[in-house]
Amino acid sequence: MVRRLAWLVALCALVSGVGVLSGASAHPSAAGGTLVFGSEQEPPCMNLNLNDCNNTWANYYGQLVLRGTYMVNPQFVYTNDLVSSVNLQLNPQRVTYNIRPDANWNDGKPVTAQDYVFTLSTIMNMAWDSKPTGGGIVSRTGFDQIIPSKTKIFNHNKSVTFTFKTNYADWKDLFSIILPQHALVGTDFSTDFINDFKNPKNGQEISDGPFVFQSWNHGSDMTLVRNPTFYGNKAKLSSIVAKFLTDSNSEIQAVRGGEVDAIYPQPQLPLADLRTTPGVTVQSHLGPIYEHIDIEVGPNGNPLAKFAWVRQALMMSIDRAALVKAVFSTLNPNLTPLGNVIYLNNEPQYVDHFKQWNYNAAKAKQLIESHGCTKGSDGIYSCNGTRLSFQFESTAGNQLRQLAFSVIQQQLKANGIEVVNNFKPSNIYFGSDLPNGNYQLAMFAWSGGVDPAPNTSIWSCPNDGGTQNYMDFCDPKVDSLFKKGNAELDPGIRQKYYNQADFLIAKDLPTIPLYQKPTFLVYRNTVHGMTDNVTQAGPMWDAENWTVSK
Repeated sequence: MVRRLAWLVALCALVSGVGVLSGASAHPSAAGGTLVFGSEQEPPCMNLNLNDCNNTWANYYGQLVLRGTYMVNPQFVYTNDLVSSVNLQLNPQRVTYNIRPDANWNDGKPVTAQDYVFTLSTIMNMAWDSKPTGGGIVSRTGFDQIIPSKTKIFNHNKSVTFTFKTNYADWKDLFSIILPQHALVGTDFSTDFINDFKNPKNGQEISDGPFVFQSWNHGSDMTLVRNPTFYGNKAKLSSIVAKFLTDSNSEIQAVRGGEVDAIYPQPQLPLADLRTTPGVTVQSHLGPIYEHIDIEVGPNGNPLAKFAWVRQALMMSIDRAALVKAVFSTLNPNLTPLGNVIYLNNEPQYVDHFKQWNYNAAKAKQLIESHGCTKGSDGIYSCNGTRLSFQFESTAGNQLRQLAFSVIQQQLKANGIEVVNNFKPSNIYFGSDLPNGNYQLAMFAWSGGVDPAPNTSIWSCPNDGGTQNYMDFCDPKVDSLFKKGNAELDPGIRQKYYNQADFLIAKDLPTIPLYQKPTFLVYRNTVHGMTDNVTQAGPMWDAENWTVSK
């Protein structure tokens, strides 16, 4: 999953002696050609503002078609993309976006201030939350602080100033996708950009990025072609083909055998062997991505999960240190369990609030039995007639997650708790089950970028900005702390608010944090100009600079 958030993470190389770039200057190759990228997930859909499409790989490819104010580079620096400059003023907070004079849509229309205003009004339109399709808007955090009536457009429709009700510290992450007003005004946004990026009014693909969407063979591949009218550096490749390889072993074999030119897999044990594979380069960094298990406490969850003592027993029955060792011993033996869902292990703001629920099988057993639960003949507890059994969802074909599940399953069974493998294809898992809360336990990763503020959409109450709160967790005190942190410009005070929120989340335990995950960008040595970017931008952040020599 992807979210409009992230952390300022120091880049820590995990693989010694790899990641040396095969730069285009050292290996010149002619422009043109097709690069085949092995993608371990098939996007559910492509409208990046809708919850049903809120998928990491949809974001990777979608940003090649629809651009935003900034691009975040691998050094976590915001670089101007659609804009020539941005001005920040305070008392009250005002942000002025000066759009590049040459920024245009591929149909010849300029990118204008009206596009920014339309993007704001679309995101703030509550009608899209009540539609049967789309799953509602991913996040309104920050946008809800803008006062529409005070918006000013000037400079021949190439500059716009937005005024905020209160200070919003993470203003740079707003307007990360700009929508084409002339194409979408008056349309049903919940059905726009689902299987393509077509202008609903004329059926033509629209783009203001380096590539234009061309085709999607569901279950197989997706193709994007060079946009000759792109205002920035024109793409050197003629096209990029996303080949969907949802089995991690197939993905690794495909790049080894040259079936695909590059892959960006989640950590898998066979990746260790690629370090010494001739003709292949590996880049790996500790990124702002963390694996966790969400516990559904809403109507579709196991009814026992509503009880805090059940959630506590679940986490105390999982030996996370042993899990990390079993899963990552060959990839990164120094990895440790995560104890915070706002800040990661290598951030200075990190405080381990979840350690109170660290592995303690005896305490978990005592807690379960103190609530009148008894073991059946199969060794699994029943509590007031309900078995302590959970459907456990994750992404089918991901071998490392299968391994993690097997370890967790054995640990929980030893303590009288059953979890049943309910892994599903990523487009169903992320496109339907998670957004609709149709799960009991769900293991997946949140990925992000630079600021903690957009965590608001995950941990706020569903009716108070928690548009990505699939667990149905709700604590008004957490909501209040996020609002204070989002409006505070002093970094020291901000981190106190966010850590207080994390403390309350850990106390209630709607989720079990597991570990921070490393990134792995793997590509054939025929590929040049490719650089890992552990932020939300991912490996596609500079795809216009890629070349391939075959």
